[in-house]
Amino acid sequence: MSPFQFFALGKGTRNRQSHVPPLAPANFPTQAAHVQLPHYPFQPLPPPNGPAPYRFDLSQLLSPGDLERIKQAGTLVFHTVGDTGDYRGQQQDFVATLMTQDSDNSADDRKPAFLYHLGDVVYFAGDIDKYGDNFYATYEQYPAFIVAIPGNHDCQPDDPQDGPVDPNKKPLDGWVQNFMSRNPAQLGSLKTHSARTQMDLPNVFWTFTTPLATILGLFSNVGESDGEIHQDQVDWFHGELSAADPGRALIVAVHHPPFSGDVDHSGSTAVYKVLFESFQATGRYPHLILSGHVHNYQRFTTVVKTAKGSLQIPCVVAGAGGYTKLGKLHKIKGQYPTAPLPLGNSLTLEQYDQDNFGFLRLEVSASQIQGTYYSAPYTAGAAPALSAVDGFAIDVKKYSVQTVSRGKAKGAGLKPAKGKKGRKS
Repeated sequence: MSPFQFFALGKGTRNRQSHVPPLAPANFPTQAAHVQLPHYPFQPLPPPNGPAPYRFDLSQLLSPGDLERIKQAGTLVFHTVGDTGDYRGQQQDFVATLMTQDSDNSADDRKPAFLYHLGDVVYFAGDIDKYGDNFYATYEQYPAFIVAIPGNHDCQPDDPQDGPVDPNKKPLDGWVQNFMSRNPAQLGSLKTHSARTQMDLPNVFWTFTTPLATILGLFSNVGESDGEIHQDQVDWFHGELSAADPGRALIVAVHHPPFSGDVDHSGSTAVYKVLFESFQATGRYPHLILSGHVHNYQRFTTVVKTAKGSLQIPCVVAGAGGYTKLGKLHKIKGQYPTAPLPLGNSLTLEQYDQDNFGFLRLEVSASQIQGTYYSAPYTAGAAPALSAVDGFAIDVKKYSVQTVSRGKAKGAGLKPAKGKKGRKS
């Protein structure tokens, strides 16, 4: 006799749902299961700052001299991380301190030019009034510019069950005010000592062009358990994939990851479908896919067979940027997995870090993308050593990926994270 449906699936009549049933550990799912968590309906997108194709060049951020220095060095360095602005703790300040220290310790021609934020800048509903304390104060001493794609919490509406609803709030209003400003000289916060001004990005999905890499940023909307990308954005994505300079590294960023082995979210089936169907339709494949949403670090390699041969595409989750609760992976026979872990269907979990907060540093040249994931144990007021937990190198000509050695970062002793001036306790 089969078990009750409510027991096996958590489902009843009229779309009732009581729970999400546990999955068999041996399955180690990396995409959303058929049982979905409740989520908000798709949120309409704000008007863009100008006409398509919504491109923003590095020359709009950096001076001609700085841009020339990057070209002369032949390497573009940047940080990337997501899921930062959780007002309940100071973990986001801790990660900002790690990245600031990494910037300070880098050689002059290897300074990170920017931080590419992978979404969920401010929890839990992207509120404008939390940007001062949880974005501008957090990055008050971080030297690089910050660009971003929105995450699901950046566009989440007020939840009537969490308290009074603000009748004037619109989804994405905080993100739009601070990342789609018409005036890049406008201070982002007047109540902190931060000198950081607002960013004038063209849209919630947009293309970042640089001398060595093209980064296509998608917006996967408000779903908690799965992303949602509509046809207008898919059409734009096809066009930008086809238009991307074939002589530069191609990176795709989207908040919801196509793969994740965590117990809270898993990967987004919908995002996976949009990404890989678009790659196949256009014949253009990225060298790297970056995501947040899941509050840990995971690196997968997926192998795609094409007419030109097999391509290895790394898919990285870098969502341990400050959300106070780190996400854990599914266990296999009662134990957390040992990496590398082949998962079938040409997918391998190469490495992960579910115990510490951290960030990813990327160094892009004409021939290679080098990635290093740094993390450290969080202890308020402590100064832990920064560890290089994962390292990888992507050959942009061959579409191949190699894991490099890991260990302590040289000269990476950290100073205690200090409270920011102007931050409310």
